Amino acid sequence: MTSKSPLARHIWLPTLLVGGISLFARPASAQPGPDDPPATYEVQIDGESFQVESGQRPIKVESKLKKGTTYTLAVRVALNQVLRLNTVRMEYGMWAKVEDDNGKNIRFAKIFNRDIGLILSITDVGHAMGKEHADKLLDTLVDAAVKRHTDDKATHLEKKGPIPQKFGISSGKGTRITYRDDRGLAHTTMIFVLSGENYTVGAEAEFADQYFDDAMPWIRAALSSIRPLH
Repeated sequence: MTSKSPLARHIWLPTLLVGGISLFARPASAQPGPDDPPATYEVQIDGESFQVESGQRPIKVESKLKKGTTYTLAVRVALNQVLRLNTVRMEYGMWAKVEDDNGKNIRFAKIFNRDIGLILSITDVGHAMGKEHADKLLDTLVDAAVKRHTDDKATHLEKKGPIPQKFGISSGKGTRITYRDDRGLAHTTMIFVLSGENYTVGAEAEFADQYFDDAMPWIRAALSSIRPLH
């Protein structure tokens, strides 16, 4: 079988991206939640192993290999966790949960921040895209979101954009969709296609408008943290 040309890949890519959003293989979590029991970690120093519980106050342990040597140990979850995809890495808030399909060519991940009702979907395209193809991808993702909301009986649906966007070292365009769900609650979906040197990512953030003031700084920080993996 011959491989697809770059042009052919760009043609079928938007369809694959839309269809692949629901193909997550497994949930993953980098850290225990605030209500979970403490996790026990093994800390290694100069060939020795010591056990420390998450959230435990700093403890002093004596080395068995180096007489008279004492270490002060403590482990805590970093405020920002790192999500590494195929061509990019990004950071997200510590209590969020991640689902990652581990795709080899195109990779999808979702970050869930249930405290503010936010879902941030990230698509690592796997290569840089030209402006024309990036615009086509954005249009495809926006059309898919509109159809999804319409199928879910959304009303008062409005679109604004696309407009130029810049987050950190990534730039591109974004479109904002507002609507009301079947209970009359206001929601926002923000869709971006962002590029940098040797990478392109699609991003879709969904949240209820009651969390707008909390969601926007979280989204901005996450998207601004995107960097090339290598």
